[in-house]
Amino acid sequence: MSLIRWFDKHPVTQCVTISILLNLLVEMLSRRSIIAGFEFLLTNPLLFLYNAAIILLTLSISVACKRRYFFLLFVSVVWLGLGIANCVILGFRTTPLAAIDFRILSSVASIIYKYLTLANVLLITVSAFVVVVGIIVAWKNTPRRKPRYGMAISAITAIAVIIVFSTSLFSRTQAASGFGNLADAYKEYGFVYCFSRSLVDQGIDKPDNYSEEAVYDVLRAVNAYHNQEPKIKPNIILVELESFFDVNYLKGLSFSRNPVPAFTALKAHYPHGFLTVPSIGAGTANTEFEILSGMDLSFFGAGEYPYKTVLRDETCESICYNLAEVGYTNHAIHNHEGTFYQRHVVFSHLGFNTFTSLEYMNDVKFTPNGWAKDDVLTEQVVKALNSTPGQDFVFTISVQAHGRYPQEATEDHQEIKVYGFEDEKKLVAFEYFVNQIYETDAFIDALVSALEDYPEPVILVFYGDHLPSFDIENEDLVNGNRFQTEYVIWSNFDLEVPNNDIYAYQLGAYILEQCGISNGIMTKLHQQLRHKEYYREALELIEYDLVCGEQIAYNGVSPHLPTSLQMGTSPIRITGIDRGAEHTLVYGIGFSPWSYVLVDGDKVETTFIDENTLMITEELEPGATIVVAQMVAEKTILSRTDEYRCP
Repeated sequence: MSLIRWFDKHPVTQCVTISILLNLLVEMLSRRSIIAGFEFLLTNPLLFLYNAAIILLTLSISVACKRRYFFLLFVSVVWLGLGIANCVILGFRTTPLAAIDFRILSSVASIIYKYLTLANVLLITVSAFVVVVGIIVAWKNTPRRKPRYGMAISAITAIAVIIVFSTSLFSRTQAASGFGNLADAYKEYGFVYCFSRSLVDQGIDKPDNYSEEAVYDVLRAVNAYHNQEPKIKPNIILVELESFFDVNYLKGLSFSRNPVPAFTALKAHYPHGFLTVPSIGAGTANTEFEILSGMDLSFFGAGEYPYKTVLRDETCESICYNLAEVGYTNHAIHNHEGTFYQRHVVFSHLGFNTFTSLEYMNDVKFTPNGWAKDDVLTEQVVKALNSTPGQDFVFTISVQAHGRYPQEATEDHQEIKVYGFEDEKKLVAFEYFVNQIYETDAFIDALVSALEDYPEPVILVFYGDHLPSFDIENEDLVNGNRFQTEYVIWSNFDLEVPNNDIYAYQLGAYILEQCGISNGIMTKLHQQLRHKEYYREALELIEYDLVCGEQIAYNGVSPHLPTSLQMGTSPIRITGIDRGAEHTLVYGIGFSPWSYVLVDGDKVETTFIDENTLMITEELEPGATIVVAQMVAEKTILSRTDEYRCP
């Protein structure tokens, strides 16, 4: 009897063999190395088999199918496809593929061209087409067999029991418990387990000690320090710098000059420290979430982006809501598309009053790989401060140093030269990155200069959101931790703050503490309990209660309502029109290159002249209605003017 016929008569054994081979291939792809795949098999055989068992569970359903071979092929293609997708993604970023990536496809679609060439896109499209055609052909040509329901039920039940038992066992050895970093978890525990967990793991698991009494115990501890009048009420500006860190911490590299002179000078004269962030190479929105909410992301699901889960429809306690209680107006600024990570929705659930995205900015310059440069942010921060008579909280997110970093030399002039790389492509990519953060550092200097003589007190905090997407390991860094960036606190008045190393979720409470502001449960918790032994336990308990639990701390009803988020510091508006023989000029306030004219509801070709003038060639009938809309990629409308009726 041939081997093929033997496998045909023993379908469960066939599934076991395929699952082991599939898992080995997927691990090779996940680790981007054939040798590393075999190394995982040989050094962690139990974990390898555990991952293979998960694949086996999906394959074993085929025993109950008439088209058994088609089902085997289809499931195998899905697992291989996920492995290939992960392999490709790891070529662009440090964070591996997780289920949440499929939920954020709409956000990344607009930036895909920054990572993939036209040839790459065509190759992916053709490959996908070939796979689909192959699946259709397989459906038509694979033989039908009588399902073996008894065998299938027995096999699925046995495999499920093994997986449940193994998961329980691994939980006790930390393999299936929460892991703080996805990249490390995938390497240690395997792609199949980690990806499968990301499918079902969302929100915060209910702590064993969760109860009304336990929550009240924490509240009594944190409320020992009641809300008081702030000692000072400065404008507070947090600037989250994309992929920014002091590259002088990298061992074995040298530079033609210091790439971050302004940041270095600030550290020499102002309070600073290391900031432990939740990700590396990607995940700006998750660092944002920790900073704004004061919540530790490690308690959430594997690979979770709260911007895409818990914050889609619900509000969350934040520094914005807390500052609003003492009279602050809250502004967000980001020199990228307003819909990225659904910020145009999420920021309303975090308590912001205004959000100025790229579509509301003028005189924007771009990097060779298409990201907006950060120098445009100085004007926007000052504009936000000047937009209200009272105190402001301004949360600013930069984007210039975002990957992917080109591996071929660009035409722009490189101020900084890097020494220490043997690989030419790595040198080019890192040198490009270094020159981008050099320009970001110039923005830091410009913003400090702009605020030195500001007539109101200002606290300005700069920090990096995560390290860039290079293969940086702990041993490559002087500080020995690739999850550490740095923060520095500048102020235009005397402010006594000690140097401290803190976590991203502690930064907001730490800044408010310097002002004597303690509003908010999370703020009080960090300020009162961070040095207590039960701090982590209390943090997890309250996070669960506020986000996924019964909101006992709020007496069952959250006091935080979504804000009416205004796009732009001030609304755009039309002030008049001027008809000409060949074109019409539309006059107004707040226009940008992302302004488009809608005539009777239909978008027409629009030419941007300046922030007060747009031009259209559309012939306008008396009584026609004109609206100017700020649009993302000519599709999503972020805001629009009131209707203007043509005379």
